[in-house]
Amino acid sequence: MDTKLKSIRFAFILKVIAFLMIAIALTTAVIQIQYLDVFDVNLETVLTENYTESIFFLEGDARSAISDVSDAIGGRKDFGYGYYYYYTDGIKFDTNLESGDATFFDTYKGALFTLKDGRWVYKNNENYPYYSQYVDSKVSGYIAFTTAYLNNAQKEWDAQRAMTVPLAISFLVIIFGTILLLVYLTITTGRTHKTSPLTLSFIDKIPTDLFLTFYVLAGGVWIVGMNNFYSYRAYIASQVSASMIAVGTITFIFIVISGFVYLSLVRRIKAKTLITNSFIYMFFYGIYDFFRSVFDGRSFRSNKLTEQLFKRQTAFIVLSFILVLMTFVFIIVPPLLFLPPLAEIFIIYWYVKGNKKTFEAIDRGFNESVEEQMKAERMKIQLVTNVSHDLKTPLTSIISYADLLSKDETLNETSRDYVNILIDKSNRLKNIVADLFDLAKSTSGDIQLELEAIDLKKLIEQTLADMGDEIEKSSLQFKVKLPESPVIVMADGKKMYRVFQNLIDNAIKYAMQGTRVFIDLEKNDQNAFVSVKNTAGYEMDFTADEILQRFSRGDASRSTEGNGLGLSIAESFTQVCGGRFLLNVDGDLFKVTLQFKEIKSETK
Repeated sequence: MDTKLKSIRFAFILKVIAFLMIAIALTTAVIQIQYLDVFDVNLETVLTENYTESIFFLEGDARSAISDVSDAIGGRKDFGYGYYYYYTDGIKFDTNLESGDATFFDTYKGALFTLKDGRWVYKNNENYPYYSQYVDSKVSGYIAFTTAYLNNAQKEWDAQRAMTVPLAISFLVIIFGTILLLVYLTITTGRTHKTSPLTLSFIDKIPTDLFLTFYVLAGGVWIVGMNNFYSYRAYIASQVSASMIAVGTITFIFIVISGFVYLSLVRRIKAKTLITNSFIYMFFYGIYDFFRSVFDGRSFRSNKLTEQLFKRQTAFIVLSFILVLMTFVFIIVPPLLFLPPLAEIFIIYWYVKGNKKTFEAIDRGFNESVEEQMKAERMKIQLVTNVSHDLKTPLTSIISYADLLSKDETLNETSRDYVNILIDKSNRLKNIVADLFDLAKSTSGDIQLELEAIDLKKLIEQTLADMGDEIEKSSLQFKVKLPESPVIVMADGKKMYRVFQNLIDNAIKYAMQGTRVFIDLEKNDQNAFVSVKNTAGYEMDFTADEILQRFSRGDASRSTEGNGLGLSIAESFTQVCGGRFLLNVDGDLFKVTLQFKEIKSETK
């Protein structure tokens, strides 16, 4: 029920009725004012009941009588009518009383003015308005309006009062009612319900200054029309009605226009578009926004962030130079001298704010790029880990069944060859899966390390001894240069064994046949260095970063058994053990250097 009442209060028809009531009421009020003015009705009759207490009496009849008598005292006699007077300087006197006796004024009950000390006082009350007429202070006198004159004036006063009091009451009712209806329209305009969104009409979208200009023109037309109809012709009794109809018509039209303007302005205020929806605002804001857009990056939106910085800096230098020139120009106009420095303050503010925004965007983009790369890397690692883990079980089964087949004595030679190939390829796939799994764990940091003090010299010797058969099968000569004393570093022995194994295996696979492979272990005061270098047996048309990528092989055309993970695993294991992995490609020379911080051994 409450919602329904709210909807009724915001109903369109109710708003229209209220609007028309305001227009009709105000038009009626204007016609009433015109009527009173046409018939020269004194509005003071509304507030003052007795004629002799009115300002109209004091400023009219009383002032005229006082002026006449004062002039007579000065020698210029020009008396009016409707009053008695008497004045004397103590020797001579003058009066219009038949008896000539001043005691008449002592008992007079009407409007009486007394001359004392050069001024006229009303009703013997010196605090009541009086009139100085430059009369000799020695002169005394009286002015008393006749009873017949006052009675006649009071009758006219009462007649006008009988007309003005009801009109005044109706005027107050109109004003009070108009205020209430106007408040109602102010609250409800633009909405169909208290909580409904504000709705703007097409006139609300007209620019405010243009809209107000049209209204001022309409007001000018109304004023001109009022002057034409509200003229001397209206004082002719036969034309009073026609004049009132004309005035009422143009007034009603203007009030309707004023109502539309007022309600439109209210809706604009509610929508916060009163100022923003104007040509003047749009013009100056457009200039302001143009300069601001130069510094906040909107003008260079299509450019890269670094280009935005450069262009903003250029604009700042140019505008600052112009303002400096303007400062020198405005020296001859001191009131304008403060404008360039003030504008410079705004430009500096925009420049700093714009640069800060751009730097934040660059930093945000950089962080997002790094985050995306890390996310992609984590996804790849997770994928490799999951795939490696999922491949282990079926691969183990394949290897087991292949091994069982190889032991079947009923197989012919051809089938046995196939089984041997299957076993060889399965083992190779097993190694690849193991390498992938190890690489994924080491890259993600989820790898268990057993860090301990190990001797790199012994570890290299052990690795070379374990791979002796493979080295002998190759046509390579290994030149190993190791120090006599141990070289102790903190690392995981198993992981570093795998590193050296992969490096030696890489040299065996890819070094030029018949060449030498150099393995050197050196140290300085703080660090130990292990280098493995060889001459490649193919053209190395890649960079160090490219060859360290997973599954990347130096000679893509070769059909060796390498899987492209050896160097990646070596690099990853070296780093998790706290060392540095450096790879250098120089012509046909392929060199890997490992760097570890040496631990000084007390047993050395």
